[in-house]
Amino acid sequence: MNFGWTMIDGRLPKLAIRAYFALIIPFLLATGAVRLLLTEAFLHLEYQRPGFPADGFGFTTADRLEYGPLALRYLFNDAGSEFLAVERLPPDKCWPPAARARGCAMFNASELRHMDDVKSVATALFASALACLATALALLIVSKRKPERQRQIRAGIRLGAHLTITLILTLAALALASWNFAFDFFHDLLFAAGTWRFPYSDTLIRLYPEQLFMDAALSIGAFCLLDAVMILALRSRLDEPVR
Repeated sequence: MNFGWTMIDGRLPKLAIRAYFALIIPFLLATGAVRLLLTEAFLHLEYQRPGFPADGFGFTTADRLEYGPLALRYLFNDAGSEFLAVERLPPDKCWPPAARARGCAMFNASELRHMDDVKSVATALFASALACLATALALLIVSKRKPERQRQIRAGIRLGAHLTITLILTLAALALASWNFAFDFFHDLLFAAGTWRFPYSDTLIRLYPEQLFMDAALSIGAFCLLDAVMILALRSRLDEPVR
């Protein structure tokens, strides 16, 4: 019995290290891609690309370029929802037209609550990614003089790259089969039911139409696939036999 436990106990840390890196690679690649897209540069590319849907309620491309980055700035600052609550639209940009005589707030109460939820999710996501990355770096450091652990780490990274490709291709197939289902499922997973649906005339939809999310999903998938392929391209160093 003692012999059997010693074998299990000696094997578990190796499997745990390999599994840890295999699991965090897809998460870190996806989170990195998300952070890359939550930038004004991505919005500028989207708003100005040919074929991006126009706003049927009065926003021009110039308006979107001016107002679109506000929500992104809110996600990464220390302010509360008052950061967005104080923003107002010029009378000619308000909807419905009845509101134009007096002007209107850029975001209504429901939109502000949703942006609070988005900020909470984004904060938790990026904090988790930083914690995973810090743990991975710590494991790399303490494994510097332990060849067996280094082999396990390299094997875990390689496995994580394969897992990333599998997940991205699977999710892509699901999205192609039913984008609406995938879009709804993603939002229902992160936000309370009924808190993320808005009329097309609301500012959030006017600034961030569904096409923006479709393009973002494609970009995230492409970034993750490219990164995973680059990892696997180093297989001459990662393919050392693991015992």
